[in-house]
Amino acid sequence: MKAIRKYLVAVALLAVLAVVFGLAGTGARVSPRQSLTSDSATHFTNPPTYDSGWVNITDKCGQDFTLVHNLNTTDITVDITGRTAILTEENWGQFWSMGDVNRDGYIDDTDQDLIMAALGSYPGHPNWNPDADLNQDLVVDGFDVAIFAWNYGLDIWTYFGAGTHQSHLGETDYTAGWSQTYGGADGDVCWSMVQTSDGGYALAGVWGYAPGSYTDSWLVKTDSCGNVQWNKTYGGTDDDEAWSMVQTEDGGYVLAGYTSMGSPNGYDFYLVRTDDMGNKLWENTFGGTLTDQAVSVVETSDGGYAIAGTTNFGFLNPDFWLIKTDSSGFVQWSQTYGGPTDDVCWSMVQTSDGGYALAGQTSSYGAGKWDFWLVKTNSIGAEQWSQAYGGAEHDVAYSLVQTNDGGYALAGYTESFGAGSADFWLVKTDSTGNHVWNKTYGGTSYEDASSLVQSVEGGYALAGRAYSFGAGESDFWLVKTDSCGNVQWNKTYGGTYADSPRSVVQTSDGGYALAGTTRSYGPGTDKANGWLVKTGVESGLAWTESTNNTITLYRGRTDPYWNFVRVRIWTIEEPTWQYGDIDMDGDVDYDDFIVLAGNYGKTYSALSLGGIAAVAGIYIYKKRKQPK
Repeated sequence: MKAIRKYLVAVALLAVLAVVFGLAGTGARVSPRQSLTSDSATHFTNPPTYDSGWVNITDKCGQDFTLVHNLNTTDITVDITGRTAILTEENWGQFWSMGDVNRDGYIDDTDQDLIMAALGSYPGHPNWNPDADLNQDLVVDGFDVAIFAWNYGLDIWTYFGAGTHQSHLGETDYTAGWSQTYGGADGDVCWSMVQTSDGGYALAGVWGYAPGSYTDSWLVKTDSCGNVQWNKTYGGTDDDEAWSMVQTEDGGYVLAGYTSMGSPNGYDFYLVRTDDMGNKLWENTFGGTLTDQAVSVVETSDGGYAIAGTTNFGFLNPDFWLIKTDSSGFVQWSQTYGGPTDDVCWSMVQTSDGGYALAGQTSSYGAGKWDFWLVKTNSIGAEQWSQAYGGAEHDVAYSLVQTNDGGYALAGYTESFGAGSADFWLVKTDSTGNHVWNKTYGGTSYEDASSLVQSVEGGYALAGRAYSFGAGESDFWLVKTDSCGNVQWNKTYGGTYADSPRSVVQTSDGGYALAGTTRSYGPGTDKANGWLVKTGVESGLAWTESTNNTITLYRGRTDPYWNFVRVRIWTIEEPTWQYGDIDMDGDVDYDDFIVLAGNYGKTYSALSLGGIAAVAGIYIYKKRKQPK
């Protein structure tokens, strides 16, 4: 009876306070938020009744999955949080090289002190600290300071997706994809594609493949739905092809490829600069007496350009060739890289330290007939190191990215490993090219990856041809992985005939766009046409079903964020919050007032605050129900 009297006193006081605070309050009921957000967890000081821990759902894209809690009730409050990656002691080593010398997850003044204390040291020196040697060149110098300065202030846990999040929680809406073809009756090929600053796309390639005719470099600009806004061709009276293209800082474009104009015995590098409408501003060629073919271009940090490809400059065996120009296309320097036999470059990036990395295939070095070859240079093209990767057969790298951790990822095909005659091959290295891991993807026939991007959450997307899967002779194949190369999902796109992608980008909506060549669609299936495929998007995680003992979740088909999930559940056996015991610890006290004050205007009103103040000090009995 004593408890009942206290309860009646509390009700009376609440009634009085309702009059006092009624005009200021929202009238919200004192109750915990029964939601999926982690804010709900802050209402409870007691540990959850069920905690799943971090569950790996990397392979659950587009699937329902069920967690069993065995609580035998649906009267629960649920908290769901996610991570895109889990950092462990085993994989932490790949992150310190960004500047986290003391490996605490943050690049800050403490790391700076350690680097400065070791500056100028080397193995055997009294101040030597191998952890301060970020680029692992056996000396702590200005390069290590520069790497640290570049990444200063970085929270590695969050940057690499190891921080908790609730991105798109409760949302798995699907946005459909689309495709468009481009070209005429003679045959046209797309080699490169970017998403432009206005949300549209630009595609570069070759116009006019036809018997007895010459080709031109080709640039197509579309809107965000792939509809053509304009297209332009560039070149002379002989063959010209664009293999690589980027949008420049001023909204224009630069294309690189090769041309036979002015080269009687073969091809020369060809560089074209345009304005934002594709009008040619200038062009330049570079080469020797034999064949030189450019396949990759970037706008450099100083506003100039770097062009990479393959040269037979003065020799019968090809070598990698890197040219640096100013903003007007005039050569500042050039360098070749290679050995006694054939070395062919297919991709190049400017690195975070101002240097360059080039990837392709080598028969001069390595273990097999062809091997992946990665070459790293400084800012003026002097080789710093190179590494080969491969087995006994042909292994060719077509695409290269510098990864978020300062290392590199290379994609192409392997005949040395995998399930078929050739498979996609993804190789991950550290910042000095040392092998970290590799993965193959494919079926019993032939697959080759031609393009690679690192996705926003740290995973990878590879695009290439698939002969083992799909609808036709060969199809576009897109493989999405997590940050360790484990497949999250894959999809083919194509028709009856040969369809071959050459470029992939992650789009601003979190989906992907693939560009290449199709013989299945377009004006004539006997000729090639450019083809742009925009994928559908379905991100997020949704709570779809509950039983007394289980909770079922659905992960979006293309979701990149929810690789790990943690579900915590509190059972609500007795609603003590109704009496003001918001944190459910058995007392209405100052702690409950703090919870309410921190949420005033969101869930709780002035009436709620006043109510807690009025009944503070009342002990809430565990058993509420009194005998009749």
